[in-house]
Amino acid sequence: MEISKIDSMLFRRKGDDDHSVGYQDKYVDHYLEQYRLYLHIFNTTVERRQKSNEFFVGINTAIMAFIGYIEVKEVSALSNAPIVFLIVPLIGISICYSWLLIIKSYKNLNRAKFKVIHRLETNLPTENFETEWNLLGQGKDPTKYRTLSSIERNIPIIFALFYAVIFIANIPFGILARLF
Repeated sequence: MEISKIDSMLFRRKGDDDHSVGYQDKYVDHYLEQYRLYLHIFNTTVERRQKSNEFFVGINTAIMAFIGYIEVKEVSALSNAPIVFLIVPLIGISICYSWLLIIKSYKNLNRAKFKVIHRLETNLPTENFETEWNLLGQGKDPTKYRTLSSIERNIPIIFALFYAVIFIANIPFGILARLF
Protein backbone atom coordinates (compact mmCIF):
# COMPACT_ATOMS: atom_id res chain seq x y z
CA MET A 1 0.00 0.00 0.00
CA GLU A 2 1.27 3.46 -0.84
CA ILE A 3 2.53 5.73 1.95
CA SER A 4 0.04 8.46 1.02
CA LYS A 5 -2.84 5.99 1.41
CA ILE A 6 -1.55 4.89 4.83
CA ASP A 7 -1.11 8.55 5.84
CA SER A 8 -4.64 9.45 4.76
CA MET A 9 -6.04 6.63 6.90
CA LEU A 10 -3.70 7.26 9.83
CA PHE A 11 -3.56 11.05 10.09
CA ARG A 12 -6.87 12.83 9.93
CA ARG A 13 -6.77 16.42 8.80
CA LYS A 14 -7.58 18.88 11.55
CA GLY A 15 -10.08 21.69 11.13
CA ASP A 16 -9.55 25.30 12.15
CA ASP A 17 -11.26 24.66 15.51
CA ASP A 18 -8.48 22.27 16.47
CA HIS A 19 -5.86 25.01 16.53
CA SER A 20 -7.00 26.53 19.78
CA VAL A 21 -4.62 27.44 22.58
CA GLY A 22 -2.71 24.41 23.86
CA TYR A 23 -3.80 22.21 20.99
CA GLN A 24 -0.23 21.43 19.87
CA ASP A 25 0.79 20.28 23.36
CA LYS A 26 -2.28 18.07 23.65
CA TYR A 27 -1.70 16.73 20.17
CA VAL A 28 1.87 15.70 20.99
CA ASP A 29 0.77 14.08 24.26
CA HIS A 30 -2.05 12.21 22.54
CA TYR A 31 0.21 11.19 19.68
CA LEU A 32 2.84 9.76 22.03
CA GLU A 33 0.20 7.97 24.09
CA GLN A 34 -1.34 6.42 20.96
CA TYR A 35 2.13 5.34 19.82
CA ARG A 36 2.81 3.70 23.21
CA LEU A 37 -0.58 2.01 23.14
CA TYR A 38 0.02 0.74 19.61
CA LEU A 39 3.40 -0.71 20.63
CA HIS A 40 1.67 -2.45 23.54
CA ILE A 41 -0.94 -3.90 21.17
CA PHE A 42 1.86 -5.04 18.88
CA ASN A 43 3.56 -6.81 21.80
CA THR A 44 0.34 -8.56 22.82
CA THR A 45 -0.03 -9.76 19.24
CA VAL A 46 3.46 -11.26 19.43
CA GLU A 47 2.52 -12.97 22.71
CA ARG A 48 -0.65 -14.42 21.14
CA ARG A 49 1.44 -15.69 18.24
CA GLN A 50 3.82 -17.44 20.64
CA LYS A 51 0.92 -19.01 22.56
CA SER A 52 -0.58 -20.21 19.29
CA ASN A 53 2.69 -21.88 18.34
CA GLU A 54 2.96 -23.45 21.80
CA PHE A 55 -0.57 -24.83 21.44
CA PHE A 56 0.17 -26.41 18.07
CA VAL A 57 3.50 -27.87 19.21
CA GLY A 58 1.68 -29.34 22.21
CA ILE A 59 -1.15 -30.88 20.22
CA ASN A 60 1.26 -32.34 17.65
CA THR A 61 3.46 -33.74 20.40
CA ALA A 62 0.40 -35.36 21.99
CA ILE A 63 -0.63 -36.90 18.67
CA MET A 64 2.87 -38.26 18.11
CA ALA A 65 2.91 -39.66 21.65
CA PHE A 66 -0.46 -41.32 21.04
CA ILE A 67 0.79 -42.91 17.82
CA GLY A 68 3.94 -44.09 19.59
CA TYR A 69 1.94 -45.54 22.47
CA ILE A 70 -0.29 -47.49 20.10
CA GLU A 71 2.73 -48.76 18.18
CA VAL A 72 4.65 -49.91 21.24
CA LYS A 73 1.77 -51.27 23.32
CA GLU A 74 -0.29 -52.66 20.44
CA VAL A 75 -3.38 -51.60 22.31
CA SER A 76 -5.82 -54.52 22.26
CA ALA A 77 -8.83 -52.23 22.54
CA LEU A 78 -7.94 -50.93 19.11
CA SER A 79 -8.27 -54.14 17.15
CA ASN A 80 -8.08 -52.10 13.97
CA ALA A 81 -4.85 -50.36 14.96
CA PRO A 82 -3.70 -50.04 11.31
CA ILE A 83 -6.69 -47.83 10.55
CA VAL A 84 -5.59 -45.55 13.41
CA PHE A 85 -2.22 -45.19 11.68
CA LEU A 86 -4.05 -43.99 8.59
CA ILE A 87 -6.62 -41.67 10.19
CA VAL A 88 -4.56 -40.03 12.93
CA PRO A 89 -1.80 -38.87 10.55
CA LEU A 90 -4.44 -37.28 8.30
CA ILE A 91 -5.81 -35.43 11.31
CA GLY A 92 -2.26 -34.35 12.19
CA ILE A 93 -1.63 -33.09 8.66
CA SER A 94 -4.86 -31.06 8.74
CA ILE A 95 -3.83 -29.54 12.09
CA CYS A 96 -0.44 -28.64 10.59
CA TYR A 97 -2.17 -27.02 7.61
CA SER A 98 -4.30 -24.91 9.98
CA TRP A 99 -1.14 -23.97 11.86
CA LEU A 100 0.52 -22.82 8.63
CA LEU A 101 -2.53 -20.64 7.85
CA ILE A 102 -2.33 -19.05 11.29
CA ILE A 103 1.40 -18.38 10.85
CA LYS A 104 0.65 -16.68 7.53
CA SER A 105 -2.11 -14.63 9.12
CA TYR A 106 0.19 -13.42 11.92
CA LYS A 107 2.88 -12.66 9.36
CA ASN A 108 0.48 -10.40 7.43
CA LEU A 109 -0.83 -8.81 10.63
CA ASN A 110 2.69 -8.03 11.88
CA ARG A 111 3.72 -6.67 8.48
CA ALA A 112 0.77 -4.25 8.56
CA LYS A 113 1.50 -3.25 12.16
CA PHE A 114 5.13 -2.49 11.29
CA LYS A 115 4.03 -0.30 8.37
CA VAL A 116 1.85 1.69 10.76
CA ILE A 117 4.65 1.91 13.35
CA HIS A 118 7.09 3.12 10.68
CA ARG A 119 4.65 5.81 9.56
CA LEU A 120 3.96 6.92 13.13
CA GLU A 121 7.71 7.21 13.74
CA THR A 122 8.09 9.72 10.91
CA ASN A 123 6.49 12.27 13.25
CA LEU A 124 8.70 11.37 16.21
CA PRO A 125 12.23 12.61 16.94
CA THR A 126 13.71 9.16 16.22
CA GLU A 127 12.64 6.30 13.98
CA ASN A 128 13.82 3.33 16.04
CA PHE A 129 11.98 0.53 14.26
CA GLU A 130 12.69 1.95 10.80
CA THR A 131 16.39 2.29 11.64
CA GLU A 132 16.53 -1.25 13.01
CA TRP A 133 14.78 -2.58 9.89
CA ASN A 134 17.26 -0.79 7.65
CA LEU A 135 20.22 -2.12 9.66
CA LEU A 136 18.84 -5.61 9.13
CA GLY A 137 18.72 -5.08 5.37
CA GLN A 138 14.91 -4.85 5.38
CA GLY A 139 14.72 -8.63 5.53
CA LYS A 140 16.28 -9.05 2.09
CA ASP A 141 19.65 -10.40 3.27
CA PRO A 142 19.29 -13.75 5.09
CA THR A 143 22.79 -13.39 6.56
CA LYS A 144 21.55 -10.35 8.50
CA TYR A 145 17.98 -11.38 9.29
CA ARG A 146 15.44 -14.10 8.63
CA THR A 147 11.81 -13.38 9.29
CA LEU A 148 10.27 -15.29 12.16
CA SER A 149 7.55 -16.57 9.84
CA SER A 150 10.05 -18.14 7.47
CA ILE A 151 11.63 -20.03 10.37
CA GLU A 152 8.52 -21.01 12.32
CA ARG A 153 6.65 -22.40 9.31
CA ASN A 154 9.28 -25.16 9.10
CA ILE A 155 7.99 -26.76 12.31
CA PRO A 156 4.47 -27.66 11.06
CA ILE A 157 6.01 -28.80 7.77
CA ILE A 158 8.32 -31.18 9.67
CA PHE A 159 5.41 -32.54 11.71
CA ALA A 160 3.36 -32.96 8.51
CA LEU A 161 6.22 -34.89 6.89
CA PHE A 162 6.36 -37.22 9.92
CA TYR A 163 2.62 -37.78 9.60
CA ALA A 164 2.97 -38.47 5.87
CA VAL A 165 5.68 -41.07 6.51
CA ILE A 166 3.52 -42.78 9.15
CA PHE A 167 0.55 -42.73 6.80
CA ILE A 168 2.48 -44.12 3.82
CA ALA A 169 4.18 -46.78 5.94
CA ASN A 170 0.80 -48.05 7.09
CA ILE A 171 -0.97 -48.23 3.75
CA PRO A 172 -1.75 -51.92 3.22
CA PHE A 173 0.72 -53.52 0.81
CA GLY A 174 -2.05 -54.58 -1.59
CA ILE A 175 -3.14 -50.98 -2.08
CA LEU A 176 0.47 -49.86 -2.64
CA ALA A 177 0.98 -52.64 -5.21
CA ARG A 178 -2.07 -51.47 -7.16
CA LEU A 179 -0.79 -47.87 -7.17
CA PHE A 180 2.56 -48.81 -8.69
